[in-house]
Amino acid sequence: MTRYETITALGDNFIKLMGKSLVPVHLLDWKVYYEAYLKELECQKKYFKKVRKTAVVATVADNYNISERSMFNVIAFMEGC
Repeated sequence: MTRYETITALGDNFIKLMGKSLVPVHLLDWKVYYEAYLKELECQKKYFKKVRKTAVVATVADNYNISERSMFNVIAFMEGC
C-alpha cells in the first residue's frame, strides 16, 4: 500500500489528524499535487502512445507554480511505502 492509498483511506480522519498537528499540513497540498499529476497522466495517455513523465510533471508544476524538482519529490513520497 502506497502512502497515497493510505492517505485516501483515512478519509475525514486525515483532516482530524492535521487539526491535532499529528500530520503536517503540507501533505494536503502534496495530495492535491499528486492527484493533479495522476489526472494529467491519464489525460496524456489518451492522446499519446508513450507518455513522458517529465512533460506531465512540467505541466502540473507550472499549473501550481512549484518547481519540477518539488513535484518529483511529491511523486516519490506518495508512491513510496
